[in-house]
Amino acid sequence: MQPTDLRGRGRGRGPAERAGRPLPPRPLPPRPVPHRRGLGFGLLAMAAAIATNSLLGPLGADLIRYPLPESVLNQTIGLELVSLAVMVPWAVVAGALTLRRHPAGPVLGFAPALYTGYMFVQYLVGPGYLYYPGALLLHLGLFILGGVVAVAAWSACDHAWLVAAAGPAARRWAVVLLALAGFVLFRYVPVVADALAGDPIPADAAGAPGMFWSILWLDLGIVVPATVATAVGLLRRAAWAGTALYAVVGWFALVPVSVAAMAIVMLVNDDPHAATGDAVVLTVAAAGFAVVTWLLYRKLFAQLPPAAWRRRSRSPGRTGPA
Repeated sequence: MQPTDLRGRGRGRGPAERAGRPLPPRPLPPRPVPHRRGLGFGLLAMAAAIATNSLLGPLGADLIRYPLPESVLNQTIGLELVSLAVMVPWAVVAGALTLRRHPAGPVLGFAPALYTGYMFVQYLVGPGYLYYPGALLLHLGLFILGGVVAVAAWSACDHAWLVAAAGPAARRWAVVLLALAGFVLFRYVPVVADALAGDPIPADAAGAPGMFWSILWLDLGIVVPATVATAVGLLRRAAWAGTALYAVVGWFALVPVSVAAMAIVMLVNDDPHAATGDAVVLTVAAAGFAVVTWLLYRKLFAQLPPAAWRRRSRSPGRTGPA
């Protein structure tokens, strides 16, 4: 006698399946992360070096000094507050998860690595040094470390898992990325108008033009094109697009928060160039970016329970690079 298949009577099946609609494919579980001790310790070292730089700078002991006007120094203090309160813990968590071979570890490592590279271009170029600064090796080393960690994180990610996790929502995430790129471009509309008219740069940037131009170059020359390219990759289901999505959203999670903190510190310190409207808009935008980041990054921990990834990381035959 053959066993009765209760599923044929509608039990054990979801509403979509009973209605005859095809179910969306379930994302494959990630491969266990191979031993990436270099990446894990690199993230921890980056966190320690960023914390040291912030504590030795104008936020703390003021042993690292920058030849910058008051407004830009206030912005630097806001940046270093975010570095200590957000970026350093983020990098520590990413490093710890990577050392434990959790699949989310390398993906979480993108945000602090890209943040470090983005910020320390400004630390090196912005002040317009006419002498060799004492922190030159620290800042140059952090810029290099940020790039190395970003490349190592990319090579350690399971790209097939990440693009499958984006799966049915890929088009929606592409629209989100285009909106993020549009937000950055919108902030530069006055710059384009001033450039066409041949006007001078803003007064608060005139004392440190290197800072102004380095940020403009990074935003319009790298961030916006990378964001748009990732959106196009998602629409085309490119194999690399899922990983790039996490990298781009990670950058938007950290950098706009630091910009909002800069505006707030300028208000608190009665900076002559402070603007309440800018602080409010940037804070609301940063909160929105945080929500977007949470909606995306929570999938890293929802796809595979902790007990499962521990078992998979010990199983032979799945220890090759992702």
